[in-house]
Amino acid sequence: MTAAVLVQHDAETVTLLLNRPEQRNALSHALLTALADALADPIIQDRSGVVITGAGKCFSAGGDWRELTGTIRDLAIDEDITMVTHRIGNLQVPVTAVLNGPCLGGAVDIALSCDQRVAAPGACLQVPASRLGLLYNPVAVQRMVLRYGREIVTRLLVTGERFDAPAALAAGLVSSVTGDGSVDDRARVHRDIGTDELTPVAVATRKMIDAIDRGEFDPEYWHQVRCEIMGSPERYEAVARFKSRMLLKHG
Repeated sequence: MTAAVLVQHDAETVTLLLNRPEQRNALSHALLTALADALADPIIQDRSGVVITGAGKCFSAGGDWRELTGTIRDLAIDEDITMVTHRIGNLQVPVTAVLNGPCLGGAVDIALSCDQRVAAPGACLQVPASRLGLLYNPVAVQRMVLRYGREIVTRLLVTGERFDAPAALAAGLVSSVTGDGSVDDRARVHRDIGTDELTPVAVATRKMIDAIDRGEFDPEYWHQVRCEIMGSPERYEAVARFKSRMLLKHG
């Protein structure tokens, strides 16, 4: 049986490939469970980043209509997606969604929970939930409003507007538009986001942003973290290296 999510490793990053191209990578329970499990793999913490993308020409068509019941039981898909978005948020490394094509419905929540989104020119984001009689997950709506503002979220969730790549870029829903979404292009993006091991400052900053998103920001705690980092030997050495470079450059 073909895996619903393919995990591809290299020296720097891990790529998680949604692998149901015949179903446009629809978010079945099995796929979401596999994605959550992959995100929980400890090996990810040893890499410099994670890429999530889709097989074929679609990032994801959203919830799998084959599993919809039209009843309260359909809340289960929100629970599956929430499990994925929480695991993305709990990682200590940045996560990039490479939108190689349409990103629809619940897949928008997954993409927008990532740290950045790189879109192919033919990509788009759209949430037709209201047309299907669905109230989008309130937790996801709160996170989106905090990040993107009321107007953008209204256009996305209330009117069901389709944001093509240029419109998504203008709205801040994607970070950049690049390439053509081909396998070669996704491999290039994969390489480009690979960086050296994240510094403690980068890790702490990412955790602080996530705490703000969740409404769990504690200024006293983060002041303490800031003081600990500022007084650390690692920072002292980093400043010394910086000053040395400046002396060589400017005399």
